[in-house]
Amino acid sequence: MSKHLIDKIKQLEEKHNFISENLINAVWILDADTMRYDYISPSIKEMSGYSAEEYLNVPVSDRLTEESLQKVMTTFLEEKELFKKGVRRIRKLELQLIHKDGHKYWIEVGAKFIKKQDEPLKIIGTTREISEQKKNEQDKNNLIEKLQKALAEKERLQHENKILRGLLPICSGCRRIRDDEGKWWPLDAYIVEHSEAKITHTICDDCHEIYYDKAYKPYHNRFHDNHRK
Repeated sequence: MSKHLIDKIKQLEEKHNFISENLINAVWILDADTMRYDYISPSIKEMSGYSAEEYLNVPVSDRLTEESLQKVMTTFLEEKELFKKGVRRIRKLELQLIHKDGHKYWIEVGAKFIKKQDEPLKIIGTTREISEQKKNEQDKNNLIEKLQKALAEKERLQHENKILRGLLPICSGCRRIRDDEGKWWPLDAYIVEHSEAKITHTICDDCHEIYYDKAYKPYHNRFHDNHRK
């Protein structure tokens, strides 16, 4: 079966030239028992840096990032069990690989199990590079995140501006502030809750004279009187 499939794939590549037209970047056949390739199209070199011959001999752990390797193994076991139960389907995965020169790139794999009577279980699949697509998606997500933060900041500033520009109901007795829900807040607590301002406590000159100078003045005068004696 493997030789028949390999010959058929090669014929398709030559006849339709679909590899060079970028409809599919690479086609491959994998032995499900040994996890070794029976065949991979030469176009893999443009994607991975490895020739087809090199690619067959490079361990999968050297080609895939750790996270993608775990994804592959988990998916392989899941799909193999489903295949045994009669489920026949193509499974697609997005994986990150390591190029021969060391940089990382993204691919999309579409694969399925196939088996003919008295022949080993195989996996046939296609691989196409999606690095540019993933970059565009990441750029889009980053832009969305920035816009969301900008909108949140705008809403916050508008809310603070409304508070600062609006009329605040303040109790004439205790000086607390009433919010829109009718809750009364101490002045400092209200500011902290409804803005990003941080409260720090000190004392003005007038209050210092009222609460401190007058309180300590008798002791201050007595000290100086005793000192003069």
